[in-house]
This record gives sequence, C-alpha cells and structure tokens, in this order.
Amino acid sequence: MQLRQLVMICLTVGLLATGLNPARAVPPRVQLYEEVEKGLEVGAQIGFAWDFNPPVESPGPGLLVGLELGYDINWLLRLKAGFSDTIYSAEGSSGSIQNLALDFEQRMVWAGASFSLFATQRLYAYVQGGLGYAFTSPKQVDGMDVAGDDDLALMAGAGLEYYTRLRHFSIAIEANAIIMPMRGDVSMAVFPVVRYTWGFPKDQILEPIRDRDGDGVPDKEDKCPDVFGPESNRGCPEPDRDGDGVIDRLDRCPDDPGPASNEGCPEDRDRDGDGVPDRTDRCPDEPGPASNDGCPEEDSDLDGVPDRIDLCPTKRGYKEFDGCKKKSDIKIRIKNKAIELREKVHFETNKAAIKSRSFPILDQVAATLRQYPEIRKLQIQGHTDSQGPDKYNLILSQRRAQAVVNYIVSKDIDKDRLEAKGYGEREPIANNKTRQGRAMNRRVEMIILERD
Repeated sequence: MQLRQLVMICLTVGLLATGLNPARAVPPRVQLYEEVEKGLEVGAQIGFAWDFNPPVESPGPGLLVGLELGYDINWLLRLKAGFSDTIYSAEGSSGSIQNLALDFEQRMVWAGASFSLFATQRLYAYVQGGLGYAFTSPKQVDGMDVAGDDDLALMAGAGLEYYTRLRHFSIAIEANAIIMPMRGDVSMAVFPVVRYTWGFPKDQILEPIRDRDGDGVPDKEDKCPDVFGPESNRGCPEPDRDGDGVIDRLDRCPDDPGPASNEGCPEDRDRDGDGVPDRTDRCPDEPGPASNDGCPEEDSDLDGVPDRIDLCPTKRGYKEFDGCKKKSDIKIRIKNKAIELREKVHFETNKAAIKSRSFPILDQVAATLRQYPEIRKLQIQGHTDSQGPDKYNLILSQRRAQAVVNYIVSKDIDKDRLEAKGYGEREPIANNKTRQGRAMNRRVEMIILERD
C-alpha cells in the first residue's frame, strides 16, 4: 500500500471516529444518580476486524475477542488498557498443495484514554486513542509468509455506552482504527463491550446543599437565609396584615381575617347587603337576589319583573300578570301535568321551520321554565293531521318537536330538562275529515314528565 493511500485512510478513520470538531466540544451535560456507577471497570469484547493490507490474499473478517480495564478519572476522562486477539481465516496454494490453510492471529496489548463528548443519566458518548504493540503468528506456513512482522499499533476510535438498570453493568459499542506504521497496514475493528463497574463513594460525587432555615431555597439563592419563606418570594416570608394565615398576595380581604377556604375573607361578610354572603355572591359589590347568585337582574321594561322570568319583557306590565300588561297577554298556563299553550305554534308548510310569529309564545315557555325550576322534565310533543303517508308524518312531527326544543334551549334552558317526541297522525283530537279538524290536529303539546 502506498504511503499516500495510508494517510488518506488514517484521515478518514479519524474523522469518523471523532464525529465532532474538537474546537466545538463542550463539557458534557451530567446528571448524577446513585444507581449509575463511574469508577474502576472491567470489560469483555467480542466483534469483528478487517485488515486493509493483509499479509496474505483475501482473508475474511477476523473474529476479535478481548479484555479491558479502565478507571474513570472524572465524567470527562477515562484511562484504559487491555488485550485483544484477532483470528483471520485464509487459504492459498504452495506448489502442488491446493487450499492450504493460511490462518493467522494478531494479538495486541494496548493502553490509552477516552474523552467524553456527551453524558446524561444513561448515555456516555466518547472518542478514544491509544498506543499498543501487535504480535502476529504464525510467521510462515510451508515456507510462505503469513502473518507479517510484529509492529507498533496506533489506535483511534469512538464509542457509545449505555448504563443499564442493573446498577453496575453497562453496554457499549466501539469502532477503532488500528494503524501499524512500520508494516504500512491499517485494520478496522467494530465490537460491543460489556462492562462491570465499581463506583466512586457517594460523598465524592454529591455536595450537600446548605439551607439554614429549611425552606427548600439554598442559602446562596435565599434572600432571607435565616427566616423560612417560599421559593416564589426568593426564600423570604410574605406579608399577612390580618394574620389569618392567607398571605396578602392571595387574600381577597387583606385587612379582615378569614379562612383560606373563603380566600381570606370572613365567611358571613356581605359587602353589598343583599343577603347573599360574599363567599357565594357572584357580584359581591352589587346587590342582587339569591335566585341570581347575588347579581342584579336585568329589567328592560322597568316593571319590577326581571327579564329572566318576565313573560312580556319588552312591554311594561304588572307583577300579578308575570310582567304582562293584562291577563290576555299571557299565552300559556301551567297545569299539574302540562304547560297549556293558548296559541298554536306555526311552522312553514311541510317543514320544521318555526314561523317568527310563534317566537313570543315559546319565549314565554322559556321564561316559565326559569321561573319554575321544579319542572325537571318537559316533553315537547309534535302531532300532524292524516294528510300524507303515516311514515312521513311521523318524521315531520319529530323534526318539528325537536325544532321547538332547540329554540327553547337557545334561551338558556338546560337541554336535559327537555325531550322531543313525534307522534305523527296517531293521536288526533278532532276529525281529520274536516278542514277545521285537521287544523286542530296539527299541534304542539307540552307534557310535564318530572316535577319536584
């Protein structure tokens, strides 16, 4: 092999082994855990080697076995030494002898060091180098040169080590280039290593953290190292003017003592005097009834009946008529088992679209449900006349009942209080043979299923 080729091989192996520009190398990120060992180690190697300028023609890859000893100076530097034996298998011919076995061995003792590029709790990536001496045998077979001369060996490579959950054991994969300058030969070896390590004593790894006041903030970061205080305040206690145990930063009433469960305010305090304690009042500074969680209720027509339960919220009326001006303006009536509608709910012909003239009566239904929360379940029933197929009428009645439910839900009524049910033409209340009877049969009914 020419010297120029040898130099190119060495440069290529060196770049592959280091992988990183040494000028860019930084100290490894290190996390120390008791179950990960770093110290004196012994390892076993087994893998393969390839000789790029072998003494005989076309030997196969050699089988490599070896042992190593190492000692971790620190998490960056490990000193290493070891012994390896590589067996190559080859054949040749000598005179009349064909298929002559030309097997040879290359034994090497070496010493060197590895340097960490990257370290975490479990992984350790490194480059390494060393110097050794290679012994080869046999020198000759049947008068033919086989193994070549003994030589110095320069070693360069890299590896990746994984620390297993078995505290003392780790597994690594290494790739090394072995350069024999006097013979002009280079070989490459790739092999896994199983290592067993005896770790450093714990007090050599961990330095105790000083925390005089025991608040969890180290003294070097604690602005009040002799007084207990939270980390959020850099180790200093936070002020609590009323002494109720709730710091002022979190106390809704910093000058009046109260329990933490009420954010530092007195439990029976009622700032707006509406009879709803501040702890349950959604509007503690504005008076409002308990039925609206202590918040004032809107009354658009200023008739004294809140919009929430006003059956005529846009026209000023009287409390005795639920916010309407006269009794005839009330379009519904609550009975024991139903809400009676005094007007029909009108839909587009053969559709489930509600006509706008029916919106006021459905608004009154929603207001009634707000006024009477004891009505827990209301069934909205859809009915049709006998015109058209029975199956079509059943589907149409279900869609219309669901349209009414959707409208009432849009007025802030819990959908779980409503149920849509279509009956089609199956429950007539009048004769379907007359026009008037059919009009009566096209209807919406509201049945109370559950009531407290």
